[in-house]
Amino acid sequence: MRRHLPRCLPVLALAVLAAACGGFDRSIETAMAEDEPLFVIDLTEPPGSSSTTSPLPVVTQEPVVSTTTMAPPVDERPLSQGQGASRAAKGRIASDGNPTFDGDFADPFLLPHEGDFYAYATNTLFMNIPVLASNRNGSGELVGDALPELPAWSEPHHVWAPSVSEVDGTYVLHYTTRHTASGRQCISVAVADYPAGPFVDESLEPLVCTLELGGSIDPSTVADEGGSLWLLWKSDGNCCGIPTMIFAQPLSADGTELAGPAVELVRNDRSWERDVVEAPSMIAVDGEYHLFYSANRWDTEAYSVGHAVCVSVAGPCVKDPEPWLADTEATSGPGGLEVVEAPSLGTDLVVYHGWTGDLVGYGDGGVRSLYARPIRWVDGEPVLVERNAA
Repeated sequence: MRRHLPRCLPVLALAVLAAACGGFDRSIETAMAEDEPLFVIDLTEPPGSSSTTSPLPVVTQEPVVSTTTMAPPVDERPLSQGQGASRAAKGRIASDGNPTFDGDFADPFLLPHEGDFYAYATNTLFMNIPVLASNRNGSGELVGDALPELPAWSEPHHVWAPSVSEVDGTYVLHYTTRHTASGRQCISVAVADYPAGPFVDESLEPLVCTLELGGSIDPSTVADEGGSLWLLWKSDGNCCGIPTMIFAQPLSADGTELAGPAVELVRNDRSWERDVVEAPSMIAVDGEYHLFYSANRWDTEAYSVGHAVCVSVAGPCVKDPEPWLADTEATSGPGGLEVVEAPSLGTDLVVYHGWTGDLVGYGDGGVRSLYARPIRWVDGEPVLVERNAA
């Protein structure tokens, strides 16, 4: 079992990373911006409280901000057995190297809900899908397991990369789990009446399971220009020495069934990606669709986030030549990124995980901590913004 003691300080500010997105080179910039919101997250336990705390955004006004450089840069994901997410964690002033939640919280997804937030992650030792609930008053808790029961066809301890959508008042969870009969990872779907669940999966077989391509993992949903829901996913070919690809596939109106064939968006054809592209997430901005994805090996410093611009949800897509977000001095192997619209905050966000500090890989005692950053759109390009609290 992995053991990790989170490093704690009293207050955590959700940092903001401002980088000039310009082809191969992203240089360090410093700027002042009095009119930009900064998230302040207080993770200290209130007096008399016994609940586990979690990140809670509170919008404040803070001056500025500097950024980080990007570095250039290879997957089968294991059970995430860290217990960090099940213990209280206090926050700190965030900078480029400081996580929002420094327990293990891999492949994060963030769901804004009526001004509050729910964060979901890959399984831990005790939960299939841990969920953190936050409110705008600066307090929150680890709610528990969003998916307490798996379908009969699924093997426990291999539940990855959840994605939650609200569809007409119902919450739809797409997630990765192991298909017992084949031993491959496949995608399933569950529904709930509340954002934190419990989600119920009554399926008799996977929703997506391309065994001929190695399996199917990393679901994420996006709406097209007409409001129809699509499922993004990755073929798990790196399990068996074949190319990996990211697909888009239309869903039924309620998000629980497939409504058409899958269309390939991108594959691992850049040198920095090595044999993996995965963890897709997409957002529409000014008539274009921005695809974020992770590539390279998940348990090394080389894991990074790529970016592509697509004409539509179904492509075609053109990749940036180099990673959009890569290893930094304090955060190694960022990935599993989701891009999120957060109307209550007046900005878009990205959430992702990274190996924090010097410990990279579960075998060396590391954890994949949760990071969250606002992004700006500059000349049609996404820019991570970082602030340093005064």
